[in-house]
Amino acid sequence: MNVQSLKLLIALCLITASVFSWAELTAKVDRNLLDTNETVQLVVRYSGQAMTSEPDFGVLQKDFDILSNNRQQQYSWINGQSQSYTDWNMVLMPKRSGTILIPSISYKNEVSNALEITVRPVNRITAGAGKQPVYTETLVDRQAVYIQQQIILTQRLYTSVQLQDLSLSELEIDNALVRRIGENQFQKMINGRNYLVIEVKYALFPQVSGKLDIPPMRFGAFESSSRQFGAFSSRGKQLFRNTQAKTIDVMAKPAHIAPAEWMPSSRVELQEQWSSDINNLTLGEPITRTISLSAQGLTGAQIQPLANPESTDYKTYPDQAKIEEQISSAGILGTRTETVALVPMRLGEILMPPIEVRWWDTENQRMRTSTVPAVTLQVGAAATITSAPLSQLQADQPSTPLALTPLSIQPEPLEQSALVKWSLAFNALLLTALIALFTIRRKQPSRRSPQQTADDSLQLSLSQKLKLAEKQAGENNLTGMRDSILDWGKTLLTNNPPSTLKQLADQMQDQDLKAAFEQLDRQLYKGDNCADDLDLKRLIKQLRTKSSRIATEAKKQPKGQVLNSLYPGKQ
Repeated sequence: MNVQSLKLLIALCLITASVFSWAELTAKVDRNLLDTNETVQLVVRYSGQAMTSEPDFGVLQKDFDILSNNRQQQYSWINGQSQSYTDWNMVLMPKRSGTILIPSISYKNEVSNALEITVRPVNRITAGAGKQPVYTETLVDRQAVYIQQQIILTQRLYTSVQLQDLSLSELEIDNALVRRIGENQFQKMINGRNYLVIEVKYALFPQVSGKLDIPPMRFGAFESSSRQFGAFSSRGKQLFRNTQAKTIDVMAKPAHIAPAEWMPSSRVELQEQWSSDINNLTLGEPITRTISLSAQGLTGAQIQPLANPESTDYKTYPDQAKIEEQISSAGILGTRTETVALVPMRLGEILMPPIEVRWWDTENQRMRTSTVPAVTLQVGAAATITSAPLSQLQADQPSTPLALTPLSIQPEPLEQSALVKWSLAFNALLLTALIALFTIRRKQPSRRSPQQTADDSLQLSLSQKLKLAEKQAGENNLTGMRDSILDWGKTLLTNNPPSTLKQLADQMQDQDLKAAFEQLDRQLYKGDNCADDLDLKRLIKQLRTKSSRIATEAKKQPKGQVLNSLYPGKQ
């Protein structure tokens, strides 16, 4: 066996060992809530190859009838990474109602996770249920909600005949944000007849209080014909079924709640992460703080920006917020992640105050507060290299006579005391040069005052933030553009930094900006990140003009007068 063959064999052995050593068994279901006459799909995955054997699914037969069991295997090798798994896709029919535990399943010394589902007794009969071969059902999870609160709309088509080329019309609702969140299929036994149920779910977010009218939708399909022509089957007659219209009561936001605190959600969570140990920081060196806020039943754009505490003990440099969304059968989980670089400006302990987020609990109908606790930073000085006194270094050296050997002259190594002498001489020369340079610069007239430097620094910062907003406007990234404009406003108005575009326009007392900001917010609430009817270039131009005018007024202030709203902490 040559060397190449041996290497290949070793690699294959390592891959095989890796696959088997990391193999695991997992289980998941397509839904956790169903009726006694409905089926549920269970997928058991083994992260390896199962050629002939399979897990013992007999433990399921106590509470379920196994209607089908299909095996699927896959193996892939992409960019040096291997992926191998075997799936068992099963359709289960529950034998009873109530809370049922799908027990853990064992296979090859691996044990899957247990699952819990809720099976409701059949207590409602849909019009046409079990009587018509094809009919529809429309469900909403709530009949009354607050403005911007999530509504789950479910449209179902029941069919006891075979259909093909199924389609569903688009859902359009005025004054509401609409998101399609999932599709599913399952079987259901009604009055002794077996139905295939096609289910489509939507998340709705009303933007105006009053009555929200959900219009009917239309399912379209063709009945499958038994006649075939070669490899092709002909379509039967075309049929249509309309869904039921619904009306939801949308209540206005409670008057005592501030707009910046209005986040209707069933669950809000805050998570904090630091890039390094907060108990071992160094003066002047940055550390990154990341805070993620996730809200169930809210889009990412609906989550309010977090407060950014300011202090003379540290400086903060916020990055652009990252907005994400996860879609599931329960609706939309929005996440807003804010990252801030923090630079400690003094030694010792620095207290970071708690960060609080107020939100409306849609389950308990009350305001709640989620908090990131206060933390204490421990800041130390930068590490320095100290040298022992020259006399001590000389005392540590052994005193030995210098022996000369005329027949064999070798260069002796430089002793440590000589190194110290050269180092001290070099440091003295460098210190002399620095003192001379400092003396010369002090005699020269100052070209720029601290006030002028602060003015230019502010103008540069404002210009950079507007350039970022202009770039995002060119890419039709309205969410990023909104965050950049808010950062610009916080830099400009540091005494009372705005948290919303409305607050920014009110502080500037500019009606044109207020109208443009309202139009931008409306566009975001629609969920459309492309503003065809909003003049983004004109908005950026307005902000540049405002920025230049305020900077010009700052330069006209008398010497010694400081604009507290622009330059906090400078006296």
